[in-house]
Amino acid sequence: MDLLKTVFGIDVSSRKSNVCIMVNGQKVNDYAISNDMVGFNQLLGDLKQVINPQIIFEATGVYSRRLQAFLDMHELRYVMMNPLEAKRKTKDD
Repeated sequence: MDLLKTVFGIDVSSRKSNVCIMVNGQKVNDYAISNDMVGFNQLLGDLKQVINPQIIFEATGVYSRRLQAFLDMHELRYVMMNPLEAKRKTKDD
């Protein structure tokens, strides 16, 4: 039985967040959510459909704190990246 690796990459900005869902390295969905309880609950619904989702987002100060608090409240594990580190990982050399 092959295990699926599902990653939720979240690009957080002031009013909305863009969510990209990848399964085994292939993009399967992307959408935007509002940075409030309505949007976070939409995200939570998708996260609950996956076994052991990996959640990754940039630390964007005040913008990412609400998402971080929501994930903590629901005891979801995540990786919060330094924006400079994320930029280096996506840069083409």
